Amino acid sequence: MKRISIRDKLLKNFSLFSLIPVILFCIVMLIYVAANIQSKRKETICSEVENLGAQLDKVLQQASQIGQTVAADRIVSRELSRTFSTDKERYESEILLNSELLGFSRYIDGDVKVYIVGENGGLYKNSPYSFAKGNYFTEPWYETITELNMPHWFELHSNSYLVNTLEEEFISLGIPIMDEGNKRVLGCVMVEIQVYDILRNTNFGDDQGNLYLFYPDTNIRIQNDEVELYDDDKITLIANTGIIENDAVMQAKHKVLEATKLLTYWQKDFKVQGFGATARFVTAYDQLIATDWILAYSMPKKNYYQVLIVVLVISVMVTLVLAFFAFYISYRVAGSITKPILALKENVEKVQEGNFEIAVPWEGTDEIGDLGKQFNQMVVEIRNLMERIQWEHERQRHYELLLLQAQINPHFLYNTLDSLMWLIRMGKQGDATDMLEALTRFFKTGLNKGRELITIEQEISNVESYLTIQLMRYKKKLTFSIHLDDELRNYIVPKLILQPLVENSIYHGIKGKEEGGHIYISCRKEGKNVVLCVADTGVGMEEERCLKIQDQLAEGMVEDLDTYGLTNVNERLLLYFQKACTMHIFSKKDEGTRITIRIGEACFRV
Repeated sequence: MKRISIRDKLLKNFSLFSLIPVILFCIVMLIYVAANIQSKRKETICSEVENLGAQLDKVLQQASQIGQTVAADRIVSRELSRTFSTDKERYESEILLNSELLGFSRYIDGDVKVYIVGENGGLYKNSPYSFAKGNYFTEPWYETITELNMPHWFELHSNSYLVNTLEEEFISLGIPIMDEGNKRVLGCVMVEIQVYDILRNTNFGDDQGNLYLFYPDTNIRIQNDEVELYDDDKITLIANTGIIENDAVMQAKHKVLEATKLLTYWQKDFKVQGFGATARFVTAYDQLIATDWILAYSMPKKNYYQVLIVVLVISVMVTLVLAFFAFYISYRVAGSITKPILALKENVEKVQEGNFEIAVPWEGTDEIGDLGKQFNQMVVEIRNLMERIQWEHERQRHYELLLLQAQINPHFLYNTLDSLMWLIRMGKQGDATDMLEALTRFFKTGLNKGRELITIEQEISNVESYLTIQLMRYKKKLTFSIHLDDELRNYIVPKLILQPLVENSIYHGIKGKEEGGHIYISCRKEGKNVVLCVADTGVGMEEERCLKIQDQLAEGMVEDLDTYGLTNVNERLLLYFQKACTMHIFSKKDEGTRITIRIGEACFRV
């Protein structure tokens, strides 16, 4: 099974129990905010359409009242019934009715202008603009008024029907003026309302929606949820740049048709104000009281829900940020709990590696703090135990060194006494005497006042005394040479590490060779190592024998007496220098043997 740490388990649980409330909170807040935003957005659009419709209604009703008043005025009827024989009479009539219309202007909005067109050729106005032409009797709007013989509202149009003006977007009301006696048409009153500022002064924002005016005689039929538009001239699309002409409306006919699905105002259940949605659009509408027209604002759903999408994105980001902080806090809390445990684990691993000098600082008073204190006590006890074991090991090592050294001395003494015995038997009392004197010097130097360690210079002196003794016996077969670097003279080594090697060279190398041989002893420095070498030109040995002895030295085994001296020296060197010391044997049959001891210079003391 996959190993899971305590911190990961705590982090998983903390994160789970902290993230769930955060996510639930964000979801609830998102639903609440989204519902409120959409509700407020709907209210804003409906309110804007309603306000716009109220403003239009107010102006249109005012225009209707002033138009009816002018059409019923007797002075107007009288002047339109006159026939002007001179221009002066016409001019006087214009002054009179213009003044009359200006009098009415005190009670109407400045965007409402009143014009009178008489059958007798009279033209009257309350505006400073000049008439565009003199004959309006053939204009479609004039013919419509006289034919209907009743007031008529003209749909939103871009330019004034009567005067030259730069103003745009007019709604016009035409009312015929009748002769009360014979019911003859004397002319008409044309009331023009400039609605540019009203239609532009909206607060729909950048919703990319469309503002429509639907007129009462628009032919719309809804069948199987499909909208068919019969009379597209009865719909006006209002944009920020002004009125969109009918050809542009029909280029976006599918938008207009889909928006009209909600505007079934000819049905009995039609509401004066409303808001609804189709497949791709939402529409808010308001019916104008003065004209029975429908003012509608339609926009694509993607724009309507754009703010909601922004809120959703922001909510997701906020949720992610809160989730990150929740995870971070969980991580820190889990870390604060597991940190002392991990620290304790690291210190246990250090103890396993052999470091007993550590101490864990604990300030807590909980169970982990108690565990830390107990761990420190355990480390102290282990350290004391290790020191006691090391001290006992050093004592054992010291006694082993003494024992090995004691084993060397009898071995050497036996061989020397054996040589003295042969000299005496051969009657060489003088040589025997010299040998005894050399033996005395050897033991005097070797004893070293009971100290087990001597300098390399003293060890070389011992070897010289030993070789002097051996020359008494092997004068014609033995020669030797010694080299010692001056800087190595005072380096400290265990006693009797070269003499046993020289002894082996004599008894196992040169003694068996008829013509004798030479022994070379050197103590030199190579890099960061001190190299002690004993080489002879004796009989040597086979390669297999040499490798076997090398393996015995590595294992510390003595399988025969011939390797006893080598093993003894090697063991004592390892006891003193440990792994910093190596002994290597090289030998070749009939050519001799070389024993090399390599010791790291850092292990020596002077």
